[in-house]
Amino acid sequence: MTTEPYGKKNPFPAPVLSVKHLTAEGSPKETIHIEYSLDGSGLEYIAGDALAVIPANDPALADALIEKLGFCPCSAVPTPEGESTDLRDALLHNYDITNVNKALLTKWAAASGSQELETLLAGDKEAISDFLWGRDVLDLATEYPASFESAEAFVSMLKKIMPRLYSIASSPNAHPEEVHLCVGAVRYTARDRKRGGVCSTYMADRLQPGHTARVFVHTNKNFRLPENGDTPIIMVGPGTGIAPFRAFWEERTASGAQGGNWLFFGNPYKATDFCYEDELVKLTAAGKLKLSVAWSRDQEKKVYVQHLMVQEGEELWKWLENGACFYVCGDASRMAKDVDAALHEVIRTWGGKSPEEAAEYVADMKKHHRYQRDVY
Repeated sequence: MTTEPYGKKNPFPAPVLSVKHLTAEGSPKETIHIEYSLDGSGLEYIAGDALAVIPANDPALADALIEKLGFCPCSAVPTPEGESTDLRDALLHNYDITNVNKALLTKWAAASGSQELETLLAGDKEAISDFLWGRDVLDLATEYPASFESAEAFVSMLKKIMPRLYSIASSPNAHPEEVHLCVGAVRYTARDRKRGGVCSTYMADRLQPGHTARVFVHTNKNFRLPENGDTPIIMVGPGTGIAPFRAFWEERTASGAQGGNWLFFGNPYKATDFCYEDELVKLTAAGKLKLSVAWSRDQEKKVYVQHLMVQEGEELWKWLENGACFYVCGDASRMAKDVDAALHEVIRTWGGKSPEEAAEYVADMKKHHRYQRDVY
């Protein structure tokens, strides 16, 4: 019997090497740098790829849910793969208990006999979406008590816990047999209970050196460094969007690439939020990186990366005309759109082009893989 190689179907239990904060106390953000060992895994990646991490749920949440439902933690239940384990272990490692979708809500309405839920489900999609936002399974168990024949019947309603993808923040040529991530811990309060992003808080709060996390590599062929190391690159990555660009600058340094490197980075305050400051200071001092930073809250008027792009538009245009590849990583809903608009503005202003000609210029960049985005 051959063992399945490590990958999506057989995640590798990667030992944690270190976890450290990149943001300082007092920051409005909480960003961590976590390093895993891939030694013996056979897993390979290149700069631009992502790492899939399968989280474990918060033990406090799992215990509270078990208690609310009146089950014994040691009750035998099947995993989504059909193996047998106890209820507590299944709720920690196998099932999603932090998200509620319409399918689960429909099953819960039947199990609880709640007329309120039945009425909600018969209504419009927006009302259902508003209800589901921020709710977890413990909320349902608390607000709409339900009874189940067995623990097995309960878990049969739940979805499998899904991996979360994170842009890899390391080059394998700089850190052989290791993979690094830059992660923003998500925390919020809903219905008078403190909550967090299941995977980000798993890494920030519960993983320590020596622990293992289930991981596999997710290839991202649409986010790649230029094959020619002489090609200049422009990287726009505010916040944790800096992650793949650390992989890029490490890879460019390791390979001896001669092309220019320009990073646009942004975060709230220089004093608390300068991620990878030591590395960036060394690179800029050595003339290996041009750094433009937007500290959005260090002055009265907020400044973001797209504003710096426009301010430095003349030089940015020269880089583009010199064949530079343009990369964006981070928030898709606002930042990436604002950066795209700024890119068009720079091309119009300094390239002397009409809006239509600027759009054609950008389309040509995309066609030749000179404009790549890793947004989420």
